[in-house]
Amino acid sequence: MEKKFKLKPSEIQRLVPEIGFALATDKITVDGNIVDYMVRGTPDREDDSGWVFYGGGETQEYIDDPNNTSLVSANTIANYDPDIIEFLTYPPGTEIERNEEGRLQVISKDVEKPDVIFFYPVDKGHVQITQSWGFSVAQHMLRRFDHGSLVIWRPGFTIWLEAYGSSGMSAGESMDRMTSRASPAKRGFEKVESNGLLKARYYLEEESEGKVQSSACIFGFTENAGIHLSIYYDETQHVSEIDEIWETISFKDG
Repeated sequence: MEKKFKLKPSEIQRLVPEIGFALATDKITVDGNIVDYMVRGTPDREDDSGWVFYGGGETQEYIDDPNNTSLVSANTIANYDPDIIEFLTYPPGTEIERNEEGRLQVISKDVEKPDVIFFYPVDKGHVQITQSWGFSVAQHMLRRFDHGSLVIWRPGFTIWLEAYGSSGMSAGESMDRMTSRASPAKRGFEKVESNGLLKARYYLEEESEGKVQSSACIFGFTENAGIHLSIYYDETQHVSEIDEIWETISFKDG
């Protein structure tokens, strides 16, 4: 008998990048339970994530019956339970269990937090990046923490972000220090100040491995904080999206 999954294909959104398929019990995909336990084994092929997800209450007899599990993408399980997203980059050998407070936690010993962590994506419209900084994006985009930087991206359009606290300098001094380091090949340099926010933008074409990569840099500074956006894009029409980010970037105290 064909399974009746809790979520229809039309209800599955792109929440994380494609990392491969996973095994999940019907407690999740049919009954709609949240993930109670997840373990990552060593993948045996390129399209295998290694993850296995359990919804809680599975007996050994239940698990031994292959009819009670399905092979689906890790992204699909993230749609059933977004709590798993921040753990998907943990290495093989990782076990994660939901604790008494209802939160997933790593229970494996000697497992270090990875340098890349997925976060829940952002949707079109205003995005609050930190407690203070925000701007608008034109489309649904994925989000990750990558070696100390926040990254928001989709294929062909990637934003790397760095936010700063007070440097002890004025907004103008901070801006001058950052823009003075810019490549002399920059173009379209623009600087404006409004309501205590000083911001600057320029474009750059960089050659890497024989290919030209288009990019834009946006800086924002107040007397107490700063932000730097490095935006890499593939198509000229993406410039309008950069314009929207530039025009809507905002800062609020507290």
